[in-house]
Amino acid sequence: MIRIANGIYKMTFGTPEKFTPVSVLGTDPDNRGLSVLPDNKPPFCEDDIVFSRRKGAITLEIPLDPSEDVYGLGLMLKSFRQTGLKKKLRSNSDPTADTGDTHAPVPFYATTKGYGVLIDTARYLTFYCGNVKKKRPGAEKQVSAGTDRGHWWIKSGTGNMFVDIPSADGVDIYVFSGDSIKDAVARYNLFSGGGVFPPIWGLGVLYRAYMPGDAEHILGLAKELRDEKIPCDIFGLEPGWHTHAYSCTYDWNREKFPDPEGMLKKLHGMGYHVNLWEHAYVHPTSPIYNDMKDCSGDCFVWDGLVPDFATDKAKKVFSDRHKMLKEQGISGFKLDEADNSDFTANWGFPDFAAFPSGMDGEQMHTLIGALYQKTMLRPYEDSGERTFGQCRQSTALASSFPYVLYSDLYDHTDFVRGMASAAFSGIMWTPEVRFAESTEELLRRIEAAVVSPQTVLNCYQVPSPPWKQWDYEKNVRGVFLPDADIVTDAVRKILRFRMSLIPYLYTAFYRYYSEGVPVVRPLVMDYPGIPELKDVYDSYMIGDGLLAAPVIFGQGNRKTVYLPDGVWYNFNTGERICGGRYISEDIPLDVIPLFVKEGTLLPLAEPLEHIPENAVFDVTLKAYGEGECSCTLICDDGHTNAYRAGDISEVTLTVRGENVTSDRDHPGYRICAVERIK
Repeated sequence: MIRIANGIYKMTFGTPEKFTPVSVLGTDPDNRGLSVLPDNKPPFCEDDIVFSRRKGAITLEIPLDPSEDVYGLGLMLKSFRQTGLKKKLRSNSDPTADTGDTHAPVPFYATTKGYGVLIDTARYLTFYCGNVKKKRPGAEKQVSAGTDRGHWWIKSGTGNMFVDIPSADGVDIYVFSGDSIKDAVARYNLFSGGGVFPPIWGLGVLYRAYMPGDAEHILGLAKELRDEKIPCDIFGLEPGWHTHAYSCTYDWNREKFPDPEGMLKKLHGMGYHVNLWEHAYVHPTSPIYNDMKDCSGDCFVWDGLVPDFATDKAKKVFSDRHKMLKEQGISGFKLDEADNSDFTANWGFPDFAAFPSGMDGEQMHTLIGALYQKTMLRPYEDSGERTFGQCRQSTALASSFPYVLYSDLYDHTDFVRGMASAAFSGIMWTPEVRFAESTEELLRRIEAAVVSPQTVLNCYQVPSPPWKQWDYEKNVRGVFLPDADIVTDAVRKILRFRMSLIPYLYTAFYRYYSEGVPVVRPLVMDYPGIPELKDVYDSYMIGDGLLAAPVIFGQGNRKTVYLPDGVWYNFNTGERICGGRYISEDIPLDVIPLFVKEGTLLPLAEPLEHIPENAVFDVTLKAYGEGECSCTLICDDGHTNAYRAGDISEVTLTVRGENVTSDRDHPGYRICAVERIK
């Protein structure tokens, strides 16, 4: 066992493979956030782990106490707590069953005992999370898997953690020893490079426009959003901006967009940042096709080359092309369909594909999303700017990459669960809004998106905003809802709430960057050991003081929430509530259930329609409870990487009674009022 950093240990079993998340993506064991944490001892010894080989695979048996609950393993849409489950981690574009198939397989788990384990492999490994009972002396005395619910329900604590890894002769594992499960996850994120610190405009609203739309339509829609005062910071273009999309050319379609530079200039003039959709599959007519030939895999996807982003040449060819687009005025990108469907549909490269770096298709399926994200840092890093985009595939060690996961699936329960499950694995998820079959569904989905890491309205299917008409066919025909004005007002109200949270969210993201603490995280992270919370995914913390409990469409309008011990305040009514119990109430369609912890000083901004480069936020400080309350505001330029060199300040504001004091100047924020809620 080798100590890597405070509370982080490495163990090697057999001969590890050349290509793994750590070797390919890199780590940051010297992260300054790790250096201030306690140097905790490991939760078990190397000798406590059983390593075994069989033909074509290896197995690890890692101690797991019957009292421990297991979380993590990447983006899990169908389950939250992994205790007692079997998961085979495999990148899949259509993860419709709870098998381990996912957009983001992350071979990292954390337990309520306060530690986490990273299995450093890019293989399709399988985790048996306490549901295997090995035959050995004394095993008969262990707790049986049978329960009063029936033998099919595996009881937690029936065995250790078993990890089965195919096609490997050895593996490195990393153990993160924390004071709590939140601390263990934070150490893992810091080891990965810290959490992402996005540009402040990235925390606003992203609207993805009608896919067939041309320049005239795009500019008209952008103006319509501004005229109707719908908050929006990022305007996204979907397939259609390329000369060829499946696979991609990365070259403007001049028939639809005859003057892309002029269109971008007009969008910028309206205060928009622009994001472009793409694949990482290079079409034969692409300007970079010939240069990419000898640094791509030996199988095509949609007749396009698959770049080997583990090679320097592929990274340079791809990033140089995107640097040109960035210089035209593109602020970010969306990577679609990198998550593999060669076993559920008819696209994707096979597992036996070979790449110039030496990786095979299985390893590349696991790593391609993160490799793309790392490659796409270069166009922005070179100019010292930040970006914030979307990606449909990721894996371990991705917390520092400025990308948020999304899906073509659409079950709303799964979408809310995804936010909670992702928090354990150093990834972020958006429950994006695409379409709806009623006004109720539209509003509930937008509400959940507003209290997520990234608010995305992916309206690529309809020419007009869905609040004008959520019915697809009627929207395309230009037939609007009779109460479109009322629905528009409700949507505007919800999106304005998102904009009021920007100062609070920006501070939470800085903490993610500097301390590794996820911005959006399930309650079990902050309140471990409470039985009522171990399976709760639809109520979660945003930052340190705000508990969000969005209504999930299809579950009715009555919301039941378990509030942890302490005093809480209903954000919408101001009601003071003693925690340690369930509360239940009917929720109006345009309301998000929110609760604020006593002692919180919540900085709420007067909502802006978009965040300009030198924005000044008019802030109302809401102090919850009778005592002293304080909060932190982050002051920097909001869009460059100057903060890494120290060009940033953390301002502490304190409210005593009705008076507010600050420990330093706070450029970018104007304190307009103080409200005491008690």
